[in-house]
Amino acid sequence: MAVLIVLYQKSSQDSIALQSLLKQRTLLLEEGIDLQLFVWNNSPGLAQPCADVRWYEADNLRLSAIYNRVAEEAFSAGTELFMISDDDTDYSNVRLSQCLEQIQRVRNSPECEDVGVFLPKLVSHGVLVSPGKRRMFMGRLTPSVPAGLIDSRNLLGINSGLIFTRQCHERMTPFYDERLRFYATDTDFFIRYEKQFPQACVLDVEIVHDLSEHSADTTERALFRFEEMIHGLRISFHSHGLVERGLLNLYLVYAAVRKAFSYRSLAFIKALFVQMRAVK
Repeated sequence: MAVLIVLYQKSSQDSIALQSLLKQRTLLLEEGIDLQLFVWNNSPGLAQPCADVRWYEADNLRLSAIYNRVAEEAFSAGTELFMISDDDTDYSNVRLSQCLEQIQRVRNSPECEDVGVFLPKLVSHGVLVSPGKRRMFMGRLTPSVPAGLIDSRNLLGINSGLIFTRQCHERMTPFYDERLRFYATDTDFFIRYEKQFPQACVLDVEIVHDLSEHSADTTERALFRFEEMIHGLRISFHSHGLVERGLLNLYLVYAAVRKAFSYRSLAFIKALFVQMRAVK
């Protein structure tokens, strides 16, 4: 299996994802399993290359392009499974060998053609944050999700920890939509995934994932996230029906007004109309 870790404004030593996966690789080698690690440093100068790791660097390249490039290289080199990870997901208490055993059982089953992605249960501060469900264009958390095969309709999952099969990479064209930059890449992926695969598989594992860096604690940060949300949702739903697109636009107007009041800034209203003109 090949794993991509994307570093952003973090050193190699400070990335719990990279450090825990380096330890996992040692354990897997003892069991005869080869774990190939790819690291994309998206903030050049802040991290030094690690030994025995395929290293890439670029200045804040969009995530969709990073995922596509490294996935293409990994699958072309012969890997059958490809996993992506943020730099702050902790795999210290995970037995990756057990996850791989569960994946292999599914791949050996009659349902193998129906499954292209495997999702861990991601937990942040004791709350399950992935997988989740989608209601039209709005995501919602679910209190619990059973391990095993699940319906892919309206499924959502955070990018970090997702494991893709070669077949998924071949069917999903593009793998990730490179019009998207950072946010909404995972939402868009699953909207398209359900058209190609009727099922997904939830792994019987819980992984700690830190969402603190994604919280909007300043007006500037909140505005950036809002702009990205508008950009992503309008791209993801541009081919949907007129009613659904109309409801999306109404929701975005509501969200812009609400954030404008919350942050006492008309920049959110302006951002809405700028983004709506930009995305066709």
